[in-house]
Amino acid sequence: MRAAVIVVWRPKHFPAWAGRKAHDNIPPVLAFERSAAPYTGTHIASLLPREWDIVLVHEMVRDVDLDMDVDVVFLSTMDFCAPHARELAQSFRTRGVKVVVGGLYPTLHPEYFAFEGISVVVGEAEPVMPRIVADLQRGRVEPLYRAEAPADLSTIPAPRYELVETDFALPMGYEATRGCPFSCSFCVLSAWRSSYRRRPIKHVLRDIQQVPPGWSWRQRKVVNFMDNNLGADRAYFKELCEALVPLKRFWSTETSIDTVTPESARLMGKAGCLFLYIGLESLAQDSLVMSNKRHNRVREYRERIRLLHENGIVVMSIFLLGLDADTPEYVRRLPELVDEVDVDVPVYSLAVPISGTPFHAELRDAGRLLPGNLLDESDGVHVTYQPRGLSADELELALADCMRRSYDPFRVAHRVARRARSGRWALTMSANANRHYMRYQRALARTTLQRMPERQRPAAGEAAVRKSTTEARAAVNPTP
Repeated sequence: MRAAVIVVWRPKHFPAWAGRKAHDNIPPVLAFERSAAPYTGTHIASLLPREWDIVLVHEMVRDVDLDMDVDVVFLSTMDFCAPHARELAQSFRTRGVKVVVGGLYPTLHPEYFAFEGISVVVGEAEPVMPRIVADLQRGRVEPLYRAEAPADLSTIPAPRYELVETDFALPMGYEATRGCPFSCSFCVLSAWRSSYRRRPIKHVLRDIQQVPPGWSWRQRKVVNFMDNNLGADRAYFKELCEALVPLKRFWSTETSIDTVTPESARLMGKAGCLFLYIGLESLAQDSLVMSNKRHNRVREYRERIRLLHENGIVVMSIFLLGLDADTPEYVRRLPELVDEVDVDVPVYSLAVPISGTPFHAELRDAGRLLPGNLLDESDGVHVTYQPRGLSADELELALADCMRRSYDPFRVAHRVARRARSGRWALTMSANANRHYMRYQRALARTTLQRMPERQRPAAGEAAVRKSTTEARAAVNPTP
C-alpha cells in the first residue's frame, strides 16, 4: 500500500492558498513558515504498517504534489486550514485516491468533509487506526470512524523520524501529555473535552533518544514538547524534569502560568529548559475572567516570569486582542504593558470564535458574528465579530500597531539585551526567536494594512477608515 501523510497548512491572510507556485505575492517569511516540525505526521505514520510505502509531506516545508502515486492520503488539519484540506481531499478523490481526514476541526465538524470517498476520523486516531488499516487492505472504507474512548497513551509507538524532511527551523516535536485541565472559552479544546492524560515517562525518553544520528546537532539535542499544558500535573512534571537531567538536552514546552513556582522554575532550568511558551492571553484581568481563564492573575505575571528568567528560561506568550473587556486605551498601551511584565517574545493575534467553543456560542447568540466566511478568516488576523469596546477597523489597526511597535528594532534589541543576565544560552535563544518573529509579525502587520482597504465596509465612516489606515501603513513602512 502506498500512502501519503500530509500535515495541512496555509499562511495567514491568504484563505485562497493553493500552493506557493500559485501565489507569488506572498512574503517569503509567511509562505515558508518552517517553524514547526511535523510531529503529527510522524505520529500518524507510526500507526500505519511498516511494510507500507509512506511519504510524509509538511506544507510548511513544501507544497503537496496532487499527482503523487499513492493509494491513500491521510490529511491532518486545524480549523483555518480546513477549506484548503477539503480542496486537497477533493482533488485526490477525483483521481480515485482514498482520503482519510482527521484533526480537531474534522472531529467537531465531520459534515464539512462529508463527500463520497472521503473518510473522516472523529476523535483521536489511535483507537480507530487498526480498523481503518484493515478496511483499506480489504479495499473498502467507511465514511466515518468514531473513537469511542480516548487513546491509551501507553501504547503509542515511536514516531517515524526517518520520513521527516529536516528543513524546519524548530526542533522535532514530542508529546508527553495530552489535553488541558482548563476550559478557556476561546480555546478549541473547550469544544471537545477529554481527560488530561500522561504518557509513561520511559516512552517519552525513548522517543527523544531515537532521533536519527544523521540529523543536525540542533535537531538531535533540542527538544520541543508540543503539549498544551505540560506542567499541569505537578508530580508528573517534576518526575519528567528529573528524568531529563541526565539526557543533557535543551528543551521548550508550553504550560500555564499558574504552574510556575520557585521549585518548578528551578527544576526546569536544571533539566535544560531554555524556552517556555505561556498563554498569558491578556493583561486585562476582566477579559481573563470573562474568558473563564481565572487561573491567570495579571498581578502575578511579572514575578512568575522573573522566576523563569533567573533559571535561564526565555518566555514567549501570545496576546489576544478583541476580548470583551478590551478598551481602545488598553490595546493602545499593550506593547508597553507587555514590556512591563518582561515577556521576551510577544506574539499578537485577534481572538478567534472557533465554532463549537463557548466563545463562538456567546457571540452567535448575541448576533455579533460578522458576515463572511468565518472558517476562512479564523486565522487570528481577520476580524470575524463585532468587538464590544471598539470598532472592527480599530481592532485590526490595533493588531498591526502592536506587531509593529513590539518589533521595532530598538525595542527588540532592548528585550534581547535583558536576557544577557540570564546566561549565554538564554541570550542566544532570545536573539534567534526575536529575529524570526520580528520578520514574521511585521510581515503580518504589512499584509493586514494592505488588505484593509479591500475589505467591504459600510459607507459611513469610509473616509475616516481610509485616513487611519494610511497613517498606520506609513508607520509600518516609513518613508526613507
